[in-house]
Parts: sequence; structure tokens; C-alpha cells
Amino acid sequence: MDLTGQTLLGKYEVESLLGVGGMGAVWRARHALTGRKLAIKVLDEAYLKNDQVTRRFGREARVASSIQHPGIVEVLDLDQTAEGVPFLVMEFLEGETLASRIERRGRLQQEEIVRLGRMLLDALDAAHTHGVVHRDLKPENIYVVPAGRRGELVKILDFGI
Repeated sequence: MDLTGQTLLGKYEVESLLGVGGMGAVWRARHALTGRKLAIKVLDEAYLKNDQVTRRFGREARVASSIQHPGIVEVLDLDQTAEGVPFLVMEFLEGETLASRIERRGRLQQEEIVRLGRMLLDALDAAHTHGVVHRDLKPENIYVVPAGRRGELVKILDFGI
């Protein structure tokens, strides 16, 4: 399903495809009124008849939005397209995955590993405090984003619930 150029719910203007994962595609979008950059994760249509997968997709959105921690990607909305395909709206992350950084640099310095590791553990602690276990934590699901004067921030996404 190509969503490029479409407007979802009259407010999410889809701009381009960011990537395709195991459960669906992630699209770059913009809020029509505020102009805020967003990422929209759309469940692959192949899973529409699989109640277990569609429930898991919704649960991922509800769980991530309940944590509200700077180290957890912010989930803003959960809905479905006019065709009944579920999607969730998240903050758009500038930066790179930890996997990309490791691939680009080859090896990280000890100081960077400790700094990123502390932020990652803080975010995981917040998730665990809410009774949530990630279940799919890997460098591809960890984003390193610019954070102004604070340098960088780690963001966990794709809870794999």
C-alpha cells in the first residue's frame, strides 16, 4: 500500500516511505495543522486477518504511550486507514540507529558505550517500572538522536510485544 501523498484522518500528510520491517512499513509524515514531523507505522495488510498480530500492534502503541520517558519513542495516536489498516503515529526521530552508528564507525569508544548504555538502562528501567519488557531490544531498535546542549539522547522503539 503506497501512502505517499495521502492524508490520514484529515491531519497526517504522508510524505515518503522511511523503511519496511517485519510487521509493516514506516512512513515520514507531517501534521497538517502544526507542521510537526511524524513517523507513521502501518501494519502490513497481510496481517489484517490475524487477530493476534493486530492486537499486538495495538498493544505496542498503548504500552509505549503509557511509559512517557524521554528515552522511549513517543506514540501520539493509534487509528486505522479508511481501508481498515491499523497505524500508529510516533514522533519523528532525527539521527541514526545504534546499528547504523556501529556499522559506520566500526567500533565505539568505551566512553560512548558507557554514556549511551546509561541512557539505555534508564529508559529500560522506566519501561520495567511500568511492567513492560521490551522483548526485541537490539541495535536496530535503539535510536541515537541529537539533543541540543545535552549532546545526544537514546530512544528505544519497536517494543516487539
